[in-house]
Parts: sequence; C-alpha cells; structure tokens
Amino acid sequence: MNKFLNLVLGTNDVPTYLAALFFAMLGVVVILLLKSNKRDKRSINTPFVFSFKFLIIDNLKEIILGFLLIVIALRFSVEYAGVNLTMWYALGVGLSIQKLSGYISKLELSARK
Repeated sequence: MNKFLNLVLGTNDVPTYLAALFFAMLGVVVILLLKSNKRDKRSINTPFVFSFKFLIIDNLKEIILGFLLIVIALRFSVEYAGVNLTMWYALGVGLSIQKLSGYISKLELSARK
C-alpha cells in the first residue's frame, strides 16, 4: 500500500497533499465567487439573490474538470513544473486551473454550435 501511495502522491505525504488540495480548492472557490459578480441579476436563468447552491450546480462540470486538473498538477508539480509542492503553489494552481477549466468548457460549448 505504501508503494501505491508513493506512486499516487509522488514524494509528498498524505497530509501535505491533502493540505495542498485544500488550498487549491480555495483558489477554485475564489475564482467562482469572482465570476459570480459578473452575473446578470435580471436574467431568468439566474436567481436574483446570490445562491451558493446555484453557483455550484451551474458550474459543476467546470468544477469537476478543475478538480481533476488540480489533482494532476499537484501530483506532477516536480516533474511538470520543477516546483516542490507548497501551499502557495497549490493556491496558484487552484486559481489558474479554474480559469483553464472555464476556458476548456467554453471551447467545448462553442465546438458544439
């Protein structure tokens, strides 16, 4: 089991990896909240009063994609970016990956049209 965890988490221990994941997900929440400020309150597709539940449901696909990209970016931080896993790096990953995941989602929607 230790070998499996070492392969999945790389050189990081479980608490470090989970803490990094926490800070990366904080970055995701920050980006989503900033994005929600741009919503059209008069639109029939969005509630007039802010709803965290609506925010999550409306962006669920983007959140899941972002989460998967975060897990990959955290695991391969040394191999991919040449950076040891730190909480600052994890927060940066969360902020930037969420933007990337939104961009990918927009590309997918435009490709379907």
